[in-house]
Amino acid sequence: MNTVFTPEEVRHFERETWSRCASGYMDSFGVLTNEAIPALLDAANVADGSRVLDVGTGPGNVAAAVRQRGGTVIGVDFSATMLAEARRRNPEVEFKETNAHELPFPDNEFDAVVSNLAVHHMGAPQQFLGEARRVLRNGGKIAFTIWSAPEKLAAFGLFFAALQNHLGEADLPHGPLFGVSDFSVFHNMVQRAGFQQSQVSELDLVWRMSSLDAYWDGFSAWANLSGLPQNLKEAVKADVRQAAKAYQNGAGFAVPNPAILVTAVR
Repeated sequence: MNTVFTPEEVRHFERETWSRCASGYMDSFGVLTNEAIPALLDAANVADGSRVLDVGTGPGNVAAAVRQRGGTVIGVDFSATMLAEARRRNPEVEFKETNAHELPFPDNEFDAVVSNLAVHHMGAPQQFLGEARRVLRNGGKIAFTIWSAPEKLAAFGLFFAALQNHLGEADLPHGPLFGVSDFSVFHNMVQRAGFQQSQVSELDLVWRMSSLDAYWDGFSAWANLSGLPQNLKEAVKADVRQAAKAYQNGAGFAVPNPAILVTAVR
């Protein structure tokens, strides 16, 4: 994946993709991404009374978790479809449709800025970091997660390997952090944005599911497989089910898919 895509190309692709996934997100990808939320909020020191900005809120799961800790929160996302889902599920939370690269908030507004598994979908992550620092108060913290090294992402690998077997590899629009797992890159990025005391670690996330149905539905929507011939979809699905047997247990499936957690102080 050596093609360089413009921020606008990335933004358009990601908005269209995740809008398509909104209705089924909670039962599919949300099962996995929710696993990172406690560590993310702990790293940002989110507690009772914290004022938090959740960037790339999706269906609002992180925002809801902030509320459960007694914090106040605003969730932002660039997908109106995702935000409709977030508002439906969390009517007590404030959500705004906006671009992460241009946050519509005053300087020094928040105690914490968090983003769960969204920064690698951004076309200009360095610009987001600058905006995050601007809206944070002095001493406030940023915390964000992205996926770890591609070779470690077994849950994603089940689908992408099967897809490649039948359709080949596609160089889809992606941000500059897609597939990046070198800790020094993240230290350098947050420090270049003006943050201090950066810390980077890996989270051992596992996608736990009783069956592969929601997993398949989520990835089918992500890859927009609805237009494929039925026999080709069934062939890809059969490959996924065969490979998933390696992760089967008595309760269903447990497939590793670790993430990287980055924190720093303004």
